[in-house]
Amino acid sequence: MGLLLCFSGQIGSGKSSVSAAVAEALGWRRTGFGDYLRSEITRLGGNPDSREALQDLGQKRVDEDPKSFCRDVLSAGGFKPGENFILDGVRHVSIFEILVAESKPTQTRLLFLGAVETTRIDRIQTRDDAQDFARATSHRVEAELGDMLPQRADGVVNAEQPLDGVVSDCLKLITGWQESPLIAGL
Repeated sequence: MGLLLCFSGQIGSGKSSVSAAVAEALGWRRTGFGDYLRSEITRLGGNPDSREALQDLGQKRVDEDPKSFCRDVLSAGGFKPGENFILDGVRHVSIFEILVAESKPTQTRLLFLGAVETTRIDRIQTRDDAQDFARATSHRVEAELGDMLPQRADGVVNAEQPLDGVVSDCLKLITGWQESPLIAGL
């Protein structure tokens, strides 16, 4: 049947690093909303390294046509229904629900990486946009990451631990999901 594994978490929670490591461990293809948005910003002549530009374009796509946005991201990443695939960067419950519908018959699961603000700030200190953390975390696109997405998630992983521990916890959840898939229609 296949599994579309969607990663979510606040800025600095480790989504990109963890999803890449999980994809490598499983041999699955992976893409992210950020990957797609960076390519679109580049195509439009903007700065793909600007977190503000990524957030603004992402929110614009969510507001204008969220189904098309999801389809474009999945298509750009090479997703095919029925295959195992990893998608990084889910920031809205409504986007996750669209992904569930658009990826059928693939089973879709949401994995939230949780880390406290001090840990997330420490992690982004080496990034070029570290000084933008306060503005970025208060952007409208980030609003559902505090409560709504963790509550909707099929699994929440403590992202405070070292990368190998986070990846191990993710792999355990994935194994369990593959052994007992969701019942269609529920």
